[in-house]
Amino acid sequence: MSKYKILWIDDKWKELDSFKERCESLKHGMEIIPCKYSVDGMILFEKYLEEWSGVILDAKVLYDKDAKEDKLTGLAYSVKKINELSHRRKIPYYIFTGQPDLSSSSSFAEEHEGLYYEKDKDEERLIEDIKRNADSLEETQIIHKHQTVFETWPESKHDLLRILKVLEKEDWQNNSVLNDIRKIMNDVMNRLYERGFCTVEHNGSNLAECSIMVGQNYMQEIIPIYIQRAIHTCVAVTNPGSHRTKTDKDVAKGNAPYLIRSLIYNMLDILYWCRLLPSKEERDEALKAIRVAQIQYKQKKR
Repeated sequence: MSKYKILWIDDKWKELDSFKERCESLKHGMEIIPCKYSVDGMILFEKYLEEWSGVILDAKVLYDKDAKEDKLTGLAYSVKKINELSHRRKIPYYIFTGQPDLSSSSSFAEEHEGLYYEKDKDEERLIEDIKRNADSLEETQIIHKHQTVFETWPESKHDLLRILKVLEKEDWQNNSVLNDIRKIMNDVMNRLYERGFCTVEHNGSNLAECSIMVGQNYMQEIIPIYIQRAIHTCVAVTNPGSHRTKTDKDVAKGNAPYLIRSLIYNMLDILYWCRLLPSKEERDEALKAIRVAQIQYKQKKR
């Protein structure tokens, strides 16, 4: 998984595909998400607000799919939207222009001082500035700190970031994290099934049933007991039910100050262990191993 996720709004980005390739090289570790129109780009920006490490904006860009000409209107719209959402999360943006009239304009330079870069001239400086500023962002620091987990679970990145922010801020009365952990456990059960480590298919409403299956004694030959216990704890505490009402209240009131952190660490243990799961292609072998473990366990019990 890339260390930095960058939104790039430029209707002519394909003409600078070499710049995109340089950003996405192993050396720089970026994932560039290009977008042709300002309006569409800002929809993506807001939808994945917690994931961006930065935004590259073309100075003259098409406002939307109906625009006939690239103008500064698109840039103004994007900057306005980024600033409007800064109360939720402040994300650095960079103006990447190939317009000589703008780069030489004193008024444009003053308005966007320190934020604009010339195409074919300042590319390396832009890349280094993006990385340096991104490294100071809380989200990027969290990703770096838990790199293996994020690499193993790229599809869960959004929920993981929200959960790990709670851990970093020690926000132990934040009961919304219980539902976020349950979402992660749904992802875990889906993967355990697809890799052959759970014989019960998760359907969105049978999380407890899946947890019981992977927690069987004979499964200790397949899944370490500490992972079995961690799965049981995360599912039992966060799964919807009458007990959740009491748990939610206790967490919110500060009556369970260690519960949230223990659940998060249990979840991290599970996610980290899952890096060892076999591939989808090895599913049949995993199911065979479960059958053998079950038979051997029954023989020992006799």
